Amino acid sequence: MTALVVEAAGWATTIQDAGRPGHAALGVSPSGSVDDATRELLNRLLGNAPDAAVLETLGGLRLRASAPTIVATTADFAPTALATDEAVDVTPAAGQLWGYLAVRGGIAVEPVLRSRSCDSRSGLGCTNVIDGATLPVGPDPGTPIVVDQAPPRSSDGPVGIWPGPRTDWFVPDALDVLVSGRWTVSGDVSRVGARLDGPPLLHARDEQLPSEGLLTGAIQVPPDGRPVVMLADHPTTGGYPVLAVVDRAALHIVAQSRPGTAVRFRLLH
Repeated sequence: MTALVVEAAGWATTIQDAGRPGHAALGVSPSGSVDDATRELLNRLLGNAPDAAVLETLGGLRLRASAPTIVATTADFAPTALATDEAVDVTPAAGQLWGYLAVRGGIAVEPVLRSRSCDSRSGLGCTNVIDGATLPVGPDPGTPIVVDQAPPRSSDGPVGIWPGPRTDWFVPDALDVLVSGRWTVSGDVSRVGARLDGPPLLHARDEQLPSEGLLTGAIQVPPDGRPVVMLADHPTTGGYPVLAVVDRAALHIVAQSRPGTAVRFRLLH
């Protein structure tokens, strides 16, 4: 069987697919790639199913093929043939936080709850991607490869948001402040969420909100007024009020923003 041998594990490298949504009642986060559209694009380039498992990394990842195979990475967004013992480096695309590698046939580790994704918060489904690890590759899907290269998506423009379920817990102009404010991604960012720096979003109520269910993209606001955008490995419940929810189609803009990156929002109706 073809495999990818990890020569350098890089930083925060995990295996991710489309995740395991639908298990919040069990306290299980959806997980999956933080940038679903990039994962799906790389898989399409290789003729894989869109939910085939890929490798997600902050960079520094180096892999070696045990047999001839074809990969696609965020370095070039193109199918690349690897010969036996040939290596490939995986880095994020220019200006982005997370990089990806897809391999024809997908990463074929054993699934947990029908997903191969690693939940970085709980450790559920995590396969150790460490130096020297051997990652099995699934069978060739037998599909044609019809595209030589695909352009990366633009991450410019404001991020669309929907009003959240707890706007009444904030002062009347809080949504306006969120939309008009100048926000930057703080250094507090991970697969769980991204905290933003900007003008404080003020609460109108002082009491504690009972824990409620959370969605990916929910913008929770702690008492300090600094919003946190929930990403793939977010908790299933939270006790801070949700002012808004990032539209799923724009969530990759926040997830791929490096610390210090400016983020703008626009309200959807």
